[in-house]
Formats: sequence, C-alpha cells, structure tokens
Amino acid sequence: MKKNRAQKDILYISISSFVLVVFWIGFNLYHDYVTSTIAPDLQMEIQPIDPTFNTGLIQKLKTREKIIPIYELKNASAEASITPSPTPVVTPNASESLAPTSSPERLGQ
Repeated sequence: MKKNRAQKDILYISISSFVLVVFWIGFNLYHDYVTSTIAPDLQMEIQPIDPTFNTGLIQKLKTREKIIPIYELKNASAEASITPSPTPVVTPNASESLAPTSSPERLGQ
C-alpha cells in the first residue's frame, strides 16, 4: 500500500514538474519573440545589400583623376626639397683618423 502511494506521489511530482517546465519554456520563447533588441526605426532602415555590382561604374571610378589635398602637397614638397647628406671625402690621413682610440667611456666598461 505504501509503495503504491509513493509511486503516485512521484508520478504527480513528475507530471507537475514537466508541465511547469513546458510553460516556463513557452513563456520565455513568447517573451523573446515579442521583445526585440532592434528599435523599430532602425529596423525600417535595415535593408539587404544588392549582390549585383555595376562594373562599368567601378571602372570609371578607377580611371578618374586623383586629387591630392593641400595638406598632403605641403608634406610632399617638403620631402622633395630635402637635400641628400654629403658623402665623405677620403683624404690621405683618413686612415690615421679612423684608428681606434681609447675613450673614457670604453675604459669604464
């Protein structure tokens, strides 16, 4: 008799839990469906991108003249006006001046 009563209690708890879980999942799905994370104004502006491209227009854009802004012209002219550094002139005494000398910095090491 006790065994039969325990089985009925377990069955009642199982069915009640199952119904509760089904309602809980259903409510969450409904709530997620009703509430949107995208504002309605923004949702109206969202449109799919057309997958076809006007290749003729792309070719025209590639062939058009490039215009360099004024601020880039100033930098380009400054770089062009930089003179290269002079090359060293070799003199007969150059080998003597290139001889290693003992400097105070090297002695301290």
